[in-house]
Amino acid sequence: MLGYGQNIVGTSATAKRIPLFRQVYPAIDKVPVISVTSGHEINPEQVIALRTQLLFLPQTMTVPEPEVLQQAGVKTLALQANAMQALRDRVTLTGKALGPDVEQVADRYQRYFQHNVELVQARLKDLPVEQRLRVYHSMGNALTTTGRPSLNQDWMDLAGARNVAADWFHGHKNSAGEVPLEKVAQANPDVIVAMNKRDADLILHSAQWQGIAAVQHHRVYVNPKGMFWWCRETSEEALQFLWLAKTLYPQRFQDIDMTQETRRFYHDFFGITLSDKQVRDILSPE
Repeated sequence: MLGYGQNIVGTSATAKRIPLFRQVYPAIDKVPVISVTSGHEINPEQVIALRTQLLFLPQTMTVPEPEVLQQAGVKTLALQANAMQALRDRVTLTGKALGPDVEQVADRYQRYFQHNVELVQARLKDLPVEQRLRVYHSMGNALTTTGRPSLNQDWMDLAGARNVAADWFHGHKNSAGEVPLEKVAQANPDVIVAMNKRDADLILHSAQWQGIAAVQHHRVYVNPKGMFWWCRETSEEALQFLWLAKTLYPQRFQDIDMTQETRRFYHDFFGITLSDKQVRDILSPE
């Protein structure tokens, strides 16, 4: 998004698998995957061998012998995650790390993000708590979800959703975990948002889920996915809460066309003109 895609010398396996990422940046196919151990340790020798100048990594990841990177002239930027503010901060910090030309794009992105925040807040400000829909969000598999505090909780709060799992994970790492189906059934959400179509199909068609209100009323949705899943750690988060707010309360967002909004966002911030099929694939991923 900030214009430095051609400078990527190492990446994750996930990025190389995402269709739109590969369409926009075909060269990602030849970029090596950086090795990470099961203990979340990165391989400094591999980073140095790729002639890396700047290494971005989450604060949860460790670099054994960090002085090795320092001696090789590799600057490391460890970034926070799992919160909407952390996501926005990452864009600003990345812009500062890459240079003044990039900072202008980062600032423009922040203005767009804040515009969407204020738009959604204004449309929902008079919606009483008791009328806000109860939402269950699955990620990774149908029975894995997140509570408070988390990035998922943040965008649900902003979109006027009441996360049924908000209080399920006190003390759990990342406020996330796998839950029994009985717990979801007891919560009886009005709406279910599945990160993957596979999980949405299971929820819609499995006999065990049929008693849940969201399934009975056909309010099970697949989360949009572009360069990454909109609900996760991506700059496309600026669209996630707008999409969810319109999905939950369409009568309050009748003037918002997510097809047009999606097309405009990727044009303005990624410099790409999406085809009709690409837009459909983003908003209704397979």
